[in-house]
Amino acid sequence: MTNVGTDPADENLLAWFPLVQRPRPPGLPLEDRVRQLHDLAARTSDGLPLLRAAEVCNKAALIASDCGQPDLAQDLCWRQHTLFDQARPLPASAAELALQPVLNLPRQLIRDGDGNRAHAILQALHEAARTQTSALIDGRSVSLHNVTCASDDHRTMRTLTWTALLADGVRALARAGRWHEAAEQAAAHRGVGRRLLDGRQATVLALAQAGHTEQAAALVDQSATPEPWEQAIQTILRVHCLRQAGADTGPQIAPLLATALTLMRQPDLSTMVFRARAGMIALDLADGHDHPRIDVLRRALIAGTFKDAYTARDTLAHRLRESMTTTQRQTLADVFRAAGLDAGSIPESLYGDLMETVKFAEDQLRGCLGRHARHCECTTATS
Repeated sequence: MTNVGTDPADENLLAWFPLVQRPRPPGLPLEDRVRQLHDLAARTSDGLPLLRAAEVCNKAALIASDCGQPDLAQDLCWRQHTLFDQARPLPASAAELALQPVLNLPRQLIRDGDGNRAHAILQALHEAARTQTSALIDGRSVSLHNVTCASDDHRTMRTLTWTALLADGVRALARAGRWHEAAEQAAAHRGVGRRLLDGRQATVLALAQAGHTEQAAALVDQSATPEPWEQAIQTILRVHCLRQAGADTGPQIAPLLATALTLMRQPDLSTMVFRARAGMIALDLADGHDHPRIDVLRRALIAGTFKDAYTARDTLAHRLRESMTTTQRQTLADVFRAAGLDAGSIPESLYGDLMETVKFAEDQLRGCLGRHARHCECTTATS
């Protein structure tokens, strides 16, 4: 088997892949996030109150998780799940909302690095949905039978948990270093398409790790890459396969840097984490080569890293920081600290505001679910 993960390029690639461009809220200062959450909760009475109240609860749990308070994050997820569970059967339109807080538990574990436990939870949820039974998670029973009053409730729950098992499950196995199983799961759940999404990326890396570099490279070359981000990932994986085969990567350095720079020129802050990670991996893979675009990419990465606290965190842990001035490193550290990431606590005043907002959203959620439940009962009685 080929030995991977022995230098920064391999370590970062295996830690961050599968790497797919998906929008995510930017890492703002914690004070701004709590204030925005309060403003969102205040708008729950303006159309779609159920959706907005659930969104507030989910975002509050994410804030707690980001601040290094996993117990609080899990508690908020369970509190929201209980509200939905007590209001069953729910209308069909609430099926996905009801499942979100439970699916957020393994997602939190993936972020915290516990891919094994995350995958076990996702498997248990899908099995419960498939067999119309309950899953036992952290000592709590989660029933996935008759969640809604819809006639196709079983199929809906099965589809939702299957989707999560495919996307989040592959990421969980990858996070645990179980690349072969990640590839097997993607194949078993029809998740290896032609585009370079989670399943195909996991399959490429599993083959490369097993020493099947020619097969891995062929899979990369045969991929459909209609978007710039996929072209960047394709080039990264192509160079990775060449490195694992002990082949010359020189001819691929120019396209590697070019596709990474194309990403860095995009202004969308919601994809900054993805673009910066792809750029840093490209920089790692180009190390040791002499190309004028290496410095251009380095400067582009440094310029973009101050706009997002998640990116700031990645950069501070990457050797890119060695190319920064003392002032730049200090500014980056300030961005990271202001967001409260991994702090282990939330300042008392902000914690009070956060929990007050959560309680308001939970009250709104409880009221909405009560009205929906009565409507569901009436519909069932007259059908």
